[in-house]
Amino acid sequence: MIAQTKSRLDPALFLLIAVFFLAFPYTVSGFTAPTSKDIPESITIDGKKVLLKGLKNPLPSSTELVKEGGEIYIKNCFLCHGDLLDGKGIFGESFIPPPANFIQEKSIVSKTPAYAFWRIIKGGKGLPEKFAPWNSAMPAWEGALSEEEIWKTIHYINETIKDRKQAPTKTQKPSLKRGKQIYLKKCAFCHGDKGKGDGPSAEYTFPQPRNLTKGHIKIRSTSFGKLPTDQDLFNAITNGMRGTTMPGWKHLSKEDRQSLILYIKSLSKKFKKFKKRGKKHKTVSVPEPPAFSMEGVKRGKKSFMINCSGCHGVEGRGDGVTTARIVDYSSNAIWPRNLREPWKFRRGARREDIFLTLRTGLSTTAMPKFSPRVFKDQEIWDIVDFVRTLGSPKKPQVKPVIKVMKVNEALSIDLNAPFWKKAQSFYIPLGGQILQKPKSYFPTAINLTIQAAYNDKEIAFKIQWDDPSYDPALIEKDKVEASPTPPLPDHLKGQKKEEVIEPVAPEFPDAFALQFPVNLGTQKPYFLDGDPEHPVNLWKWTSSDNKVLEWNATGLKKWSLQDDLSQAVDAQVNYKFGRYTLVLKRKLNVIHKKIDTQFQAGKPIPIAFNIWDGYQGETESKKSISSWFELQLVK
Repeated sequence: MIAQTKSRLDPALFLLIAVFFLAFPYTVSGFTAPTSKDIPESITIDGKKVLLKGLKNPLPSSTELVKEGGEIYIKNCFLCHGDLLDGKGIFGESFIPPPANFIQEKSIVSKTPAYAFWRIIKGGKGLPEKFAPWNSAMPAWEGALSEEEIWKTIHYINETIKDRKQAPTKTQKPSLKRGKQIYLKKCAFCHGDKGKGDGPSAEYTFPQPRNLTKGHIKIRSTSFGKLPTDQDLFNAITNGMRGTTMPGWKHLSKEDRQSLILYIKSLSKKFKKFKKRGKKHKTVSVPEPPAFSMEGVKRGKKSFMINCSGCHGVEGRGDGVTTARIVDYSSNAIWPRNLREPWKFRRGARREDIFLTLRTGLSTTAMPKFSPRVFKDQEIWDIVDFVRTLGSPKKPQVKPVIKVMKVNEALSIDLNAPFWKKAQSFYIPLGGQILQKPKSYFPTAINLTIQAAYNDKEIAFKIQWDDPSYDPALIEKDKVEASPTPPLPDHLKGQKKEEVIEPVAPEFPDAFALQFPVNLGTQKPYFLDGDPEHPVNLWKWTSSDNKVLEWNATGLKKWSLQDDLSQAVDAQVNYKFGRYTLVLKRKLNVIHKKIDTQFQAGKPIPIAFNIWDGYQGETESKKSISSWFELQLVK
């Protein structure tokens, strides 16, 4: 419930993550969800006809049954819908349409039990024809969960929403007893009954729930490895952990959160010993920040290259040469923070937030503290100001329409061609492929940017995405500029130098694919590699041979390679300091109309994206994916 680290995953146990977007009527990107009036009279489940009219939950609600439903929800749904059922799980912004917010007035609890059962068991592809195309990441749970498990989950959702909507009530006084009640009801699903981080969701959570018996949390006002203050714990409970499955519990009353602190502290013997010995917390204070200056940024960059780039890389994308030593999935170690995305910083992206992170370090991680014995305040502020130049603290806006710029010049696959400076850049969120095994539960590639340009004959795309590892096969083709080994800081000079760390050869290559419908003007294919009636055309680049090949697909595992005469896409790639840049180019129209997408100005064209991180073991269906976006060739 407090701070967390990366988990090992058991794909055999991990069921489908739900994107329960059909709980209430709305329209997103041309999609209208059904209402209670649209429910069919009956559905077929495993060959058996089930009448929906008048269908009630056959299981009587009870405390034990609701708890069992909660375990099912936590294992399967909360990465999208969130621990608080508000649609703000870590995949909450990955797909269009987004997961439902069950807390809203017209959520699933306002529908009949039959409606909820229908939408869960049949998913997006089970919608009536009038609601096509089915472009949601909502899977069908038929065959994944039993009917009994679905009814238990519905009980949990209903009861939790009722509890969630109740206004915070003041308790007489914060107490250990009250804290235990709240903890077992709201926190044990992740942290376990005894606080060891081994709750039902532990193997399905990224990062893994904190083991509260150790007494450590990452975000504190105390020094590295020291116990947090009560205020630190209160802040962690209230604010949650940005970018993780740990939500903020600010909707609980202040007294309830204080009761939680009392119980959490009782789970670790360290707090009792600390009090018994009469110790007092020594907190790290943040001095008044100096005025920002470019001279300070220059000093900060120099200090960053010496002290930080070994892990974070020279441009802050987590691709430093010592990262290979830090990231060890068998020990739940995590990648260094991507500093280009400040909106994900756990504590925050203000100057004061970053200063405190540097001074305190992140306990239980490889991020150390920057001791005042070695680093004066001004040097810390200089590093802070340089880090803040690496990325905007505001998350880029997601736009459903990607505009393709018209140019009069010839197109090329040159990554630095002049026309790219004029082309608009679009931010695309990605999520893991979670509908079929093998799945990518927590992918490395979680977003990309795309630019596009065309002339009277050709179209070109420039795609960029961050990846802290690269395929060493690209080194032979002079396509890699990796972060160098940083010079030793002054306080370590004279010690034995570290040996050269060679890049890790992944089991699978890195890869990227653009996806288009083969036939335009007809029903849009299913967003996940098409369907038998509606094939897609994929342009897939692979790092191992640095080539792009054209494929057709009629489903996630139904790909077919086009023949040599149909291969018409040119490509150029570069990996530089934790980021791939790929340019793909093809003629607007080619002769194989039955298998290739034809581009035409003024005609909207659906486009989707696939990325595979070979270092993460991603291949075939295990990948990052996007929903459909719309491509428009501007005249």
